[in-house]
Amino acid sequence: MKQIYLVYGITDCPACLHAQAILMAADEEYVFIQADFSQSYREDIKQEFEWDTFPIIVRVSTDEETLIGGFDELSLLLKKEFPQKN
Repeated sequence: MKQIYLVYGITDCPACLHAQAILMAADEEYVFIQADFSQSYREDIKQEFEWDTFPIIVRVSTDEETLIGGFDELSLLLKKEFPQKN
């Protein structure tokens, strides 16, 4: 399985939109999990990943799931892994 990213976010959140844009620019697959209409789900996700802001970005591969963090952390990671694309 190729790695994919899960982007938990809110549709009108600028950082969530930027996260999707840089994943597309890096030609990385991602799934956007829209949490607009459920405050309780957003709180559950924040607690599960111990992350207070959106987006919450998780990288999933065959044998592991890794919290990346938010937009800033994703941006730094992609710059390290794909310097020619950023």
